[in-house]
Amino acid sequence: MDRKKLAQIIREARGDRSQGRFARDLGVNPGTLRNWELADSEPSLDNLKAIADATGKNLLQLIAEITGVDTETLPEPKKAEDVMAIASRLDKAEQFRLIQLLVAQMAIHAGVEIAED
Repeated sequence: MDRKKLAQIIREARGDRSQGRFARDLGVNPGTLRNWELADSEPSLDNLKAIADATGKNLLQLIAEITGVDTETLPEPKKAEDVMAIASRLDKAEQFRLIQLLVAQMAIHAGVEIAED
């Protein structure tokens, strides 16, 4: 993920709101938001969804913008195979990261805590 591009998108979404206010709007700690804006860390999938909502985009559109994919060519996914068609265009490292994000998302929905390294 292009952290610098994501940081720029987050700053634009924040607009004239303070980091503290925008962090509260997203439901995160202001220090977390600061790290995102400095490109020191990346948000979780749930937080990416909140950022997408703040920008008026869906998650797929936000990820496309971060990765530089032309959003006009992206179909609206209706099933897992649609998402796989997009994911297959990612390099291997990003595909692995996508798998990690999906597993983490499923764990959240199942109420299972996953230990991080």
